[in-house]
Amino acid sequence: MLLDPWTLWLVVLIVGLLLAASMLFAWALTPDEPALGFWAVFSGLLVAGVSGGMARGLIPDYVSIELANAAILLAYGTLHAGLRCFDRQRPRMAPLLLVPLVWIVALRFPPFNDVVAGRVVLIALLIGVLLVLCLIQTWRGWTSPSRPRLAVFVLLALILVLNLARIPLVATQVEQNRLTTFTDPRNAVVGIVAIGIAIFLNYALVLMVRERAELTHRSAARRDELTGLLNRRGFVEQALAAGTSGPVALMFLDLDHFKQVNDRFGHATGDRVLETFARVLSLNLRQGDIVARMGGEEFAVLLPGADEEAARQAADRIREAFRRAVGEMRAEGLPLACSSSIGIALGRFPADGEAARRARLKALTAIADAALYRAKSSGRDRVAMTTDTASG
Repeated sequence: MLLDPWTLWLVVLIVGLLLAASMLFAWALTPDEPALGFWAVFSGLLVAGVSGGMARGLIPDYVSIELANAAILLAYGTLHAGLRCFDRQRPRMAPLLLVPLVWIVALRFPPFNDVVAGRVVLIALLIGVLLVLCLIQTWRGWTSPSRPRLAVFVLLALILVLNLARIPLVATQVEQNRLTTFTDPRNAVVGIVAIGIAIFLNYALVLMVRERAELTHRSAARRDELTGLLNRRGFVEQALAAGTSGPVALMFLDLDHFKQVNDRFGHATGDRVLETFARVLSLNLRQGDIVARMGGEEFAVLLPGADEEAARQAADRIREAFRRAVGEMRAEGLPLACSSSIGIALGRFPADGEAARRARLKALTAIADAALYRAKSSGRDRVAMTTDTASG
């Protein structure tokens, strides 16, 4: 039994409207993610374009042919704009407006103005261009493992293949120079596939937003709000998960006379000092070093692969750079007196076994803390170093 094409395509329209409404609802719940708004417009424009095509013969041709297909092209351009917006890039207006304009202008000339098969080929090619742009944007924004983004990429690739397949199959969509996509029951499979892909694509797009929100919240729970460095929890987790093995140096750092700065000039000045020290750490350490604010004026740095000379050079760079930075700071017109003391524990991380790595980190922490105490007891603004012989 063949399906009634009108009923099927009506279901497609209803599903499309529901998807657009659900995307708007998701945007209302997540107003800081404007990409959801673009994707809601994408679904709405697709519904408008398909509706125009279904009404061919009931409404003027320039509406059902020119404007309806322009709406579909505009929809895919909006999808591309939403992907760029999601990747924190400015949407490009050229693909959004230029491709629909090419369609409208092309219909003024043969064979597109009077041959339906030519129009089918042209619209398939133009949609293909926009889908390729969407695939490129999805790929370029793929900076970290993401199953939802993979799903979006696969679905867009599938849409591209099915869309371009319309070109060699154009004879099945046209009869006596009339489009039969919406009227021939044999083309009902197109509507069924469209429903499935639309649902999965919208779901995958929402999952991309949800995934990033979860990663952001997870990252915030491991970050110090003031300095942007890792907090104690984030430091331990990253140190254990970094895969570091072999020689390491664990550095504990404490700001000298920080309490006096806070008491005399207030917490706002103290915060400036902490932010300055965090910036000094970021500028004077390697990209692979793990840096954290452990609490108050205490900081920690794990330097994978560092030997005694490399660790001491890094510590001296930090002390001198911080001394220079504080020397340029003023509070109430007065210079600030603040330096840093550093304790370093040298040791080795085991190659595997979380329990062993956790135990070694705990041992190095105790050694670095004791070395920091010696540095402060010896007059502050200096470095003390101890080797963990047990890890050798």
